[in-house]
Amino acid sequence: MIETGATYVMGVPTHAMDIQAEQARRGIERLGAVDLFYMAGAPIPPAVAERFVAQGVRPQNIYGMTENSSHQYTHPDDDEATICTTCGRGGLGYAVRIFAQDNADEEVPVGTVGQIGGKGAALMLGYFDNQEATETSFNADGWFLSGDLGVIDERGNLSIVGRLKDVVIRGGHNIHPARVEDLAIKHPAIARAAAFAVPDDRLGERLCLAVLRAGTAEPSAEDVLRHLFEVGLSKYDMPEYFLVMDGFPLTPSGKILKRELAEWAKAGRIAPQPCRFQAPQTAG
Repeated sequence: MIETGATYVMGVPTHAMDIQAEQARRGIERLGAVDLFYMAGAPIPPAVAERFVAQGVRPQNIYGMTENSSHQYTHPDDDEATICTTCGRGGLGYAVRIFAQDNADEEVPVGTVGQIGGKGAALMLGYFDNQEATETSFNADGWFLSGDLGVIDERGNLSIVGRLKDVVIRGGHNIHPARVEDLAIKHPAIARAAAFAVPDDRLGERLCLAVLRAGTAEPSAEDVLRHLFEVGLSKYDMPEYFLVMDGFPLTPSGKILKRELAEWAKAGRIAPQPCRFQAPQTAG
């Protein structure tokens, strides 16, 4: 990219993370002449977008599926917070609404987390030769149900929270892994993070956080939990299992296969270690 003078780059967040890691390793402060880095295929951790902004590269956050194209995206004139933390407001070819997690026909108010639904010219007609999959992918009013969880702000910007099936329910409390992961990679010793459910006889599920090192130093569970608290994670959402890994199972587009990690944990292929967050004592 630097040698060819590239100004526009397209990739998935994994590419962006690897490029930033290589920049740090080589001491490269600026990514040549790159002006815009288009990222799609998986949610972009805000910390990754913020690192690009700090060096003068504009990240463009894209959201969509094969079924409905890249319909949601940030715009060149959006402010830094919008670019780094949302998928923007998209364009005129596709409309997005948010529906209740337990009732796909019930639209929820602005600012409420729910399942992302959509309609528009970019939407498929259905799944070829699979009537059952087609019928179960739309609600009663014809909105296509993505299976992703998101929230729309008062300006119409969409933020991705995670997959509906990835939500960890611990004793009736819903934990959204994407927020835990986004905060975890702000730790200087963590390159990537994956939060997933571990079965529990009493609470149903507990949260496990698996991470990849950003360098040679191995982060400890105690240090990571303290970091998560300091950057704003609620004590009710804290991981109760922790694991440092050498690599994650990935899809071709770079998404972490968290359900595979959960299966590995069940089968004993990986061994998450129990951990417990201790809130700091306050004076008085």
